[in-house]
Amino acid sequence: MPEKEAPSYYEILAVHPRASHDEIEDAYHALARELHPDVTHDDPELTAKYMKVNEAYQTLSRSESREKYDESIGLEPPSAEKQAKERIVRKKQGDLSDMRLLDIKLKRALRMARKLCDSGSFWQVTRLLESFLSTHDDNPVLRRMLALAAAGRHRYHEAANHMIVVCKVEYYHAPNYALLGNIYMRAGQLDLAESALYEALTWDENLEEAKRDLLKIAELRAGSQPVLKRLLGKLNSAIASKKE
Repeated sequence: MPEKEAPSYYEILAVHPRASHDEIEDAYHALARELHPDVTHDDPELTAKYMKVNEAYQTLSRSESREKYDESIGLEPPSAEKQAKERIVRKKQGDLSDMRLLDIKLKRALRMARKLCDSGSFWQVTRLLESFLSTHDDNPVLRRMLALAAAGRHRYHEAANHMIVVCKVEYYHAPNYALLGNIYMRAGQLDLAESALYEALTWDENLEEAKRDLLKIAELRAGSQPVLKRLLGKLNSAIASKKE
């Protein structure tokens, strides 16, 4: 019976022969944690595996020794075209990894921003979050928080611009339009405010904040009328009611 061929270093680490350096690192650390004598209580068989894992890692983690090893097992180096494709794949994987890290940082920043908003530290919220716009330009949660911070600083035009982006991304979410309408109302742009609030009610006809702000707008419009015009309006209303 022929002797069984010894596993290659790639098989020992359970990685592909074209695995990247990072993939080899990850595989080694995972196996080392699992097979370390402190964990296995010096089990002879598992300790032998641990030594093989270290041997494989020492060879494959350095480019020169890896090239020599690949040649010794008959593994041909990839063509220039294949190397270029592999570089593109690794770059995409790296970009995805970077984005995941950025997403984690953004979530942490948003949690901190909510607390700062509650305490009225609106400038701090803006400084904390603005840098994320370059990578998360259409993130509705980020934009909404920046809108609240801008409105808290009475920068209503800036706040409205943030909410316009939010409404484009989450066009079905009625509270977004209600918040945009509230910002326009606070800025004194009552026509734009009414339009946004009515849009909110088309998505949710029972949205209380939209109804409340429409009543405020009606009161603001009534309050802005000249005194004589308001008196004539009341007189005409009284005459009309008597006729009825």
